[in-house]
Amino acid sequence: MIKIISLIIFISTFTLSWCAFNSRTNMGIDVHAGIQSQLTILIENAIKSKRPLSDNFKIIKMYTEKIDDQKIMAYFSYEFQDQMQPADESKMTPDKTLQKISGTALLSKGLSEDPTIQKWILQSVKSAGEAIDFKDGIVIISDGKTTENSAKESPVSTENK
Repeated sequence: MIKIISLIIFISTFTLSWCAFNSRTNMGIDVHAGIQSQLTILIENAIKSKRPLSDNFKIIKMYTEKIDDQKIMAYFSYEFQDQMQPADESKMTPDKTLQKISGTALLSKGLSEDPTIQKWILQSVKSAGEAIDFKDGIVIISDGKTTENSAKESPVSTENK
């Protein structure tokens, strides 16, 4: 009798563990790759618009982590060279400084009209002690396009922490 119970427990444990490892998740690697590439483009465009004299932008580290089915945390680190105008105008060449910044971004899943395309809303970005919270957020679509949701109408708040 004990052998039969042990066999049943073994088979049920084996079946449950097999199902757990072979279950299909609805968040594939392509979603993570799409979010990482779009965040890279967003960060680079933000740097170029705020500091037009900067160059040599490079992502050092970028990875995403699934918090749950509705949230993703992105971790990033990047560097760029910033060209500073010399204080002494007799000096002909401007100084270049290397800026290294790291931070995190929180994204939440948004509703999509097309079930094959996932939309992720960039909720907040924290970097180097500075936090940016978006009221409506920026929508990131997994097919490689980025659109803004009422970004011109909604205020963007920044806080120093």
